[in-house]
Amino acid sequence: MKTLILLSRQDLDSLFLAEALRSRGEEVSIVLMQDSVYLALKDAEHSRIAGHAIKQGVKLHLLAEDVKKRGVGHQLMSSLELVDYDELVDLLFREDQRVINL
Repeated sequence: MKTLILLSRQDLDSLFLAEALRSRGEEVSIVLMQDSVYLALKDAEHSRIAGHAIKQGVKLHLLAEDVKKRGVGHQLMSSLELVDYDELVDLLFREDQRVINL
């Protein structure tokens, strides 16, 4: 099963949840929006945790508008996908997927 996690705040437990689901064989993606985009900064104290989730196969998508509003586009980790609102809607309505909003 596919799982999409929508995250709007800096919540490291959500990254651990995503890793746990991934270890059970699920395809897991997280959309970072609002203040959660700070989880994707390459030199932040929590970047090791986010990087580990990526290495485990968790896909991170960032809402481009929120990255731009916070002025952190040049500080992001690699292997991330910026998405706009249209792409977010496409992610939300994929078939065979559950959506978790945290």
